[in-house]
Amino acid sequence: MRLLGILVALSLSLFSSIAASESNSSAEKPFPEVTFDKVQEIFGHNLDTDDTVLKTLLLAIGMDHTSTESPHANERIGIPYIVHEGPGYWVARLKSGERKLEVLVNNALLLLFTKEEIPRAQETAFALMKSAADKGYWPADYYVAESNLSKHLTVDYTEGSSSVRVMDEKSKVIAKDTMTRYNRCADMGFAPCQYRIGFWLSNSTKTLKDGLDVLRTAIHTSRNDTRYQGVLDGALIMAAKEIVFKGDQVGMDKVVREEYANLVKQQLAMLTKAAKESEKK
Repeated sequence: MRLLGILVALSLSLFSSIAASESNSSAEKPFPEVTFDKVQEIFGHNLDTDDTVLKTLLLAIGMDHTSTESPHANERIGIPYIVHEGPGYWVARLKSGERKLEVLVNNALLLLFTKEEIPRAQETAFALMKSAADKGYWPADYYVAESNLSKHLTVDYTEGSSSVRVMDEKSKVIAKDTMTRYNRCADMGFAPCQYRIGFWLSNSTKTLKDGLDVLRTAIHTSRNDTRYQGVLDGALIMAAKEIVFKGDQVGMDKVVREEYANLVKQQLAMLTKAAKESEKK
């Protein structure tokens, strides 16, 4: 399967924020209450980032925290816990050599979002997230997979070369690891990972049917969870179009394809309406 560049066009329009990731907190596992001033004191305006991966990471952490099926119920992970205890508390635990999941992830979040200038912050945060992912924390799997995809597995078309890149052994290993990580967070029901896998597989004739099946699952997931509303609109439309255009190649019924074609029309109409209402404001 050709892995390089197949996800270049898949810019998941995830405009979630820390508030969105926490809006579905359950009574059993609430986040600690913190003040806006205290959040700004530590993070400034960095939580209101335009970085899609970082926004989606916050969404994933919030969803895992509020899930009744999360294996990490006892871990105090997330921005509210960082603010509640204070950055010094989490940094001191890491410096002491503690490698508990909440210590790894919260220190990574501090490095990714703090308003302070910290040398090699991105590299250190990636290493901490990788350690957390290797301990079974699926939101960290998402972050590591997205980072690997961006740095190692995406063709840079701005180079102006039309030649086909051949994947070396290192890239093959990274690609395999990336797919494994996407699978882990997709198995937890995280729609962004499901979309990634679906598009990945649908790019190859050999795995087209599996890819379209995964995209159908991703669409179902994102349409049936209110936390994705307004978050995955672009990915949903692209996935539905993929099903419409390629479904006949795997024997998909025409009626089914037409249903997805109508879904595309509905979603585009909703986006157009929302855009017009936003202009009026």
